[in-house]
Amino acid sequence: MSFIPFAVLSGVFASLSSVFAKLFSDQRTEQFHDAIVHFITNQGLLDALPLTIDTNVSLLILRGVCFGLIFVCNSLMWTLFTKALNAAPSSVQTTTVNGAVNFSVSALLGYLIFDEPLALGWWIGASMILLGTILLSRSDNKAKRD
Repeated sequence: MSFIPFAVLSGVFASLSSVFAKLFSDQRTEQFHDAIVHFITNQGLLDALPLTIDTNVSLLILRGVCFGLIFVCNSLMWTLFTKALNAAPSSVQTTTVNGAVNFSVSALLGYLIFDEPLALGWWIGASMILLGTILLSRSDNKAKRD
């Protein structure tokens, strides 16, 4: 089996781990929580149940879920990365794919979830790192063929 799906998924889970780490402590988590509680309350989703929503407890639960997801995502990332390393002809190729996906998904999630700007300088820097890794991978492959 090809190493690429494992390396891609590994990069995605690395990015998700960072997102959940930020959500664990970020103020946006409170805003997200408040929006969920507001939606549930306005839709009357709990009207049939004899429950009330304690916002402090539900916020603590949400943060706990984010904290747990950090470890789940990291475990999946390392498992998939190890599988990619075992399936790849070169560890540099696995690292290249993983790094490219991690950069891209992190930027996209940061923009979508945290309203982080995607400045031109960031893209230039990420592209240069990726280009350097690709060049290193090609030189490594060429040296192995010779």
